[in-house]
Amino acid sequence: MIKLVRPRLPSELESELLRLTQELAGTAIVERTEHADRMWERKTVRRDVYRPVKDVLEGMAPGLDCCMYCGNHLADTVDHFVPKSRCALRTFYWPNLLLACSTCNSRFKRDQHRGDGLVGSLLVDPARDDPNEHLDLGLESGMYRAVEGSRKGQWTIDVCGLNEGKRPRARERAWRSLGGDLKEWARARADGRLDDMRYCIWRMRDQPFADVCYAALHKAVSVNADSIFIDVDPRIVALLRDEELRASLLQ
Repeated sequence: MIKLVRPRLPSELESELLRLTQELAGTAIVERTEHADRMWERKTVRRDVYRPVKDVLEGMAPGLDCCMYCGNHLADTVDHFVPKSRCALRTFYWPNLLLACSTCNSRFKRDQHRGDGLVGSLLVDPARDDPNEHLDLGLESGMYRAVEGSRKGQWTIDVCGLNEGKRPRARERAWRSLGGDLKEWARARADGRLDDMRYCIWRMRDQPFADVCYAALHKAVSVNADSIFIDVDPRIVALLRDEELRASLLQ
């Protein structure tokens, strides 16, 4: 999972979301969830709200439209972080909308939600929380684990199925592919091949499970970097710390 920056919506779209929220607020509480479901499926909403919101989310997403939960590529649905069934008034609330793959949206996360006992969610919100404070990705294994003491981290792993199925294996392969791209980028820089450098950056940023790349960049400058990368080619670690490369990947 990658920390995301949520952009401001175009003013017309922002106004339309507010108008729809006000319509929901005027609905009787006992009818509000069903009304929210009907509104979400309106043809005009799908055309004038859902599609534009999805376009903004795709631009905000890491990698090539990567799911904001599991990191798989070509996510294709707009998900409600807090489900409509739990808070219908957040159906058209921009900070509650994320891009998700259909597997996370329909199979794993679905309507599961739990408060953190304070004023937030027990699920990591990548547009609000720093996932690195709650989740640690093993580069060699492709497995997520909760940062010690983080209930939020473990709940997110369980609810989003982060370690389920082929996901760990796909991240493991992404890690091995990343090493090759890093070395190719270094060779292109040495030869002055700017187009090839840009291509390598594109591959690293837009690959499925781009969370592997961002996790590696984070770990390379952490206090535990020497022990984390003890068996890794020192050239790869040096490249993960290279200021020019980091600026290109983290911009």
